[in-house]
Amino acid sequence: MKTIYTNCRIVSGGKIISDKDIVTENGNITEIVQTGSASDGEIISLCGNYISPGFIDIHCHGGNGYEFVDGTEDAVINATEIHYKHGTRIMYPTISASDRIVTARSLEAVEKAKDKCRVVIPGVHLEGPYLAASMCGGQDLSTLRKPDKDEYNGFFNRFGKLISRWTYAPEEDDDYIFTEFLSEKGITASAGHTAAHYEDIKGAFDKGCRLITHLYSCTSTITRHGGFRKLGVIESAFLLKDMFVEAIADGKHLPLELLKMIVDIKGTDKVCLITDSLRPGGYGKEYEGKVFDNCAVPFIIEDGVAKLPDRSAFAGSIATIDILLKTAVEAGIALPEAVRMITQTPANAMGLSGYGKIEAGYKALFTVFDEELNIIDI
Repeated sequence: MKTIYTNCRIVSGGKIISDKDIVTENGNITEIVQTGSASDGEIISLCGNYISPGFIDIHCHGGNGYEFVDGTEDAVINATEIHYKHGTRIMYPTISASDRIVTARSLEAVEKAKDKCRVVIPGVHLEGPYLAASMCGGQDLSTLRKPDKDEYNGFFNRFGKLISRWTYAPEEDDDYIFTEFLSEKGITASAGHTAAHYEDIKGAFDKGCRLITHLYSCTSTITRHGGFRKLGVIESAFLLKDMFVEAIADGKHLPLELLKMIVDIKGTDKVCLITDSLRPGGYGKEYEGKVFDNCAVPFIIEDGVAKLPDRSAFAGSIATIDILLKTAVEAGIALPEAVRMITQTPANAMGLSGYGKIEAGYKALFTVFDEELNIIDI
């Protein structure tokens, strides 16, 4: 059936267009036409609101009281649903560093539930367990280990079609064997929870690593060795122009000035805004002060963010994707460019074709929001 979206402001490709209608059929965009020139089909007026490609979150651990490491279909369905209501249309469920049994159970749950969710799930993001202990952050330190060839081959043989991305510490990857494995298998290699120096990141980059997991969160910076300075992950990400980076734009992990600096240096075509949302994602202020201790790494909600119990660091966010948009705009980033970082750029970073732009031939999957950047259900 043909559907025509009219009376809208299209936000796509770094632009806002106000005099066009979107024509869709069978789940695809067929054409963008002058307003009022198409009439053969169901006409949906968006009352002057914004319409963008469906928002994409490439790093989310859960929400609505659930996390993907719970390893149940209910957890997957309920966690994704709260994020759908806040504008996410495509998600890569993120599984924290765990033992083999928990990881396998979590992957199986996503495999079974993904077609029952309203969000599109192209694949899963494994965040660990091949991470640096010194940069564990909110990960379970007891599960961290060096890349195990038998283990990761086993996961690929069983879940190869489901695993889309793997975060690891390049300095733990001897001779970049794991990096090469990911590249050969078409899995996005992402450096994160890492104390790497420039030579580690550059070596991984040369072998196919093209993404940094949550820049400035558990990523190393310049260190001195006998007076000689070495670049860390942060400086390496800026120096390598073709490297994509994530930014947790919840307004807590990165001050607005730092978010703006990252964007100014890397450009909106290389920065992916992410929620990194934990179990309380989508919760309101009534959860301020609540302790979550029935999990591998306990945390407390304070100041609108998840903190480790000793308050030494953040454990993750409780944001939904609409918060990322509002934070980016508050930081002084133009609305079309803010939208690019939750649509087109993450699609490019993940090699996800058919999503991220409003153009003929792309999927008819949209997020609609008003002047205050609040999500509108259509």
